[in-house]
Amino acid sequence: MSGFSRSYKNIVKIMFFRNLFTFLWSMLFVIPGIIKAYEYRMIPFILAENPDIKMEDAFALSKRMMDNEKLNAFVLDLSFMGWMILGAFSCGIFHIFYVNPYYQLANAELYLVLKQKISR
Repeated sequence: MSGFSRSYKNIVKIMFFRNLFTFLWSMLFVIPGIIKAYEYRMIPFILAENPDIKMEDAFALSKRMMDNEKLNAFVLDLSFMGWMILGAFSCGIFHIFYVNPYYQLANAELYLVLKQKISR
């Protein structure tokens, strides 16, 4: 809940621009939008650790973290397709209680690995 007490406006601004930029890249063509979505994937985690970061720095750090890792992140997403389908068959109940937390933890672990990689 620390995001609400310190830099709420900064977090909302950065997340808004992240979604706006992804949308605009998707309007250009679908593939660049997907690539940019993977490029900006680490921004929520960066903001969770450093809510006072400048917008340009958050985008640059996420881009640096995802350099040469977009395909690996895509494969990670593909590995969850079976779980997503299973969650759809259970009318979303399985998705709420198992699939989404598991997926978010996998993304958090990906963030930690990528953060460690760029700090070397």
